[in-house]
Amino acid sequence: MRAVIVSHLYASPASRGKLHALVGQGAAVAVAVPARWIPPGGAEPLETPFAEDNGVRIVPIPTSGREANGAPAAWRTSALRRLLTDFRPDIVQVEEEPTTRVAAGVTRLARMLGIPALAFSTDSLSRPYPLLPKMRRRRTLSRATGIVGANAVVTGLVRSEFPGLAVESIPQLGLPVPRALAVEPHAPLAIGFIGRLVPEKGLDVLLRACVRLYGAWTLTVAGTGPEQETLESLAERLGIASRVTWLGGIPRAELSTLWPRLDCLVAPSRTTAGWVETYPVQVLEAMGHGVTVVVSDSGALPEVVGKAGLIFRDGHPEGLTEALTRLLDDGELRERLAAEGRRRVIAEYVDDAIARKTLAFWRAVREKTAEPRL
Repeated sequence: MRAVIVSHLYASPASRGKLHALVGQGAAVAVAVPARWIPPGGAEPLETPFAEDNGVRIVPIPTSGREANGAPAAWRTSALRRLLTDFRPDIVQVEEEPTTRVAAGVTRLARMLGIPALAFSTDSLSRPYPLLPKMRRRRTLSRATGIVGANAVVTGLVRSEFPGLAVESIPQLGLPVPRALAVEPHAPLAIGFIGRLVPEKGLDVLLRACVRLYGAWTLTVAGTGPEQETLESLAERLGIASRVTWLGGIPRAELSTLWPRLDCLVAPSRTTAGWVETYPVQVLEAMGHGVTVVVSDSGALPEVVGKAGLIFRDGHPEGLTEALTRLLDDGELRERLAAEGRRRVIAEYVDDAIARKTLAFWRAVREKTAEPRL
């Protein structure tokens, strides 16, 4: 299977684990990345030369402009066409939102050259689009042979609008999982919360749930945001401030020192008109580190957790209290869920697993397009 992937994400070598895994499983992969762009929040431009990275052909494409998320807007069509005609892939996957110029352009090029094209999306909300993005999205999905959704919510939305399109739910990137687990002494139930301190992340729900929680427990909060002062005041009013530790923002690399001190991670996210959980990385990292997870039913959280954690109704602290009480009272339940969560991440969310599912979908799409028409 020969494949071309188009995405600004793979300009960073640290994001190429899935690509290396695809090569290791027998695929020939070329990836189109911006030749030069400034990542969001960066000061210096990131320049990518032509290269061979562990079997993955890196092909820089001149770009200009910026999308709303900071990704390059316009990719040079002539360079993309040259890549497709020279590499002669069996399939093209453009990992930019269907609303972008590059997604519409790549699917158009692929159709002209007779190559099956797959779109990719993380958009998990049903909402109206502005006119131009709406037109690009319709063109992209009308030309595409299939779409990879970051979660089943995405694929469900696309399937309802484009019922003839092949769809599959596959995360874009895999997560590393430690070979061995470390545990540090702590309270009988050490609860953790990691995320931005904004209403959508629902830390207020967790604080209200903890008020009703009896027994020995602590709560560690890692993250900053505009609601921090309000949330600290809420903990004071609820009378639980002495049990809450506020770490502030910590670098991602330092999260590894936090996991051994936690029994469970809570993701009490709430869906709003403009936001929903799409790919909860912290939840998956917790599971990979053997930490039990308790999540709301917002967006992709139930899909990610499956039967390897406890799920409560979005915005309802009573259900969260019940779940935490079960964990506090039943150490064997905590251990079983922690082990099942780790197994689930290894089976479904590491680079090798994502590459395997991606390759299987490519082959299914390729076989479908090769079927003779009667």
